[in-house]
Amino acid sequence: LFRSVWVGVIRYLGYFQKYNVLILTMQASLPKVLRFCCCAGMIYLGYTFCGWIVLGPYHEKFEDLNTVAECLFSLVNGDDMFATFAQIQQKSTFVWLFSRLYLYSFISLFIYMILSLFIALITDSYETIKKYQQNGFPATDLHEFLKETDGVFGTDNYGKPSPSSVTFMCCCRRPRIDDDLIRIN
Repeated sequence: LFRSVWVGVIRYLGYFQKYNVLILTMQASLPKVLRFCCCAGMIYLGYTFCGWIVLGPYHEKFEDLNTVAECLFSLVNGDDMFATFAQIQQKSTFVWLFSRLYLYSFISLFIYMILSLFIALITDSYETIKKYQQNGFPATDLHEFLKETDGVFGTDNYGKPSPSSVTFMCCCRRPRIDDDLIRIN
């Protein structure tokens, strides 16, 4: 029920020009974003397991896997950075040095690179959709095939009613003005 309501709302919003751009952008960027999230998720899991194994005995936020994932997620969002850095126990110089390298590399990688690439994927899809709306959508393979096979069947009137059927079905004729346009919801 919940899903059908959202599908109906999205279809309704697709009829408005401004919301249609948003919906088309989401549809175009979804496959790229999902692939990118899978790759970024693998890196995130790698950092999660590494922090749990190496820093678990020395820091309360790295004691179990769930807490490590929550701590890293909060660091990506810029929360609780000082407390995470300040709570590292200085029992070992190697652990202290590793914790600094670990946290700085994670924060730099995710905030500066991964989030920026995520935004760039969506922005690229948005610019592509805007260009298509201004210049027209490119011809699909089906349209190209139909243009190539227009004269193959012996006449240039392939797909148009023959003169004998025009008199029989004259009320069913329609103008072929918009046959080359595609409406995308």
